[in-house]
Amino acid sequence: MHHLPALLTGTAALIAALTGVYVNLRDNRAASTSVATAVAARHAVATPAPAAGPLRLQVERIAVEHDGSRGTTDWRFTVEADGEPLFAFSQDALDDSGGRNVVVPKEAQGLLHPLPGKRVHLVIQGWRGGLLGFGARPVASGEAMLAGSGVLPIRVQAAKPQDGAFVFHLSAEPTR
Repeated sequence: MHHLPALLTGTAALIAALTGVYVNLRDNRAASTSVATAVAARHAVATPAPAAGPLRLQVERIAVEHDGSRGTTDWRFTVEADGEPLFAFSQDALDDSGGRNVVVPKEAQGLLHPLPGKRVHLVIQGWRGGLLGFGARPVASGEAMLAGSGVLPIRVQAAKPQDGAFVFHLSAEPTR
């Protein structure tokens, strides 16, 4: 009984210290992800190549900054090219925890038929799953212009980034 107050005080101090470490690591991870996204976007836009034929557009990976809820979250995404639906896919159990915040979708690709020398306007929209399924309106969206083959990062986020924020890394390669 004499040691109980000391044990409780020590436990409270440990919890406070772990909370401080968690907050600092989470803030550093968000800042480094934003910088990496900006650098990748600068390089992708700087090296467009003219499209000479059909391109296979594929989601190579998704970096999850915020999944939109505590724990994991199910999302459904659509990709449009120049206002026309290209493909849609579901990604279950997205997680923004460090070490688990990058996913590689399996069936997230479509075939583009761009006009030579014309840029393609890409739009990605996302719906967050919940107890009642997916909502009628997209929660998150993002867009970019594709000028040819290569890799293109697209930031997709909700009005409040904590409700859903992702960086999609797309590749566009000529078909054979």
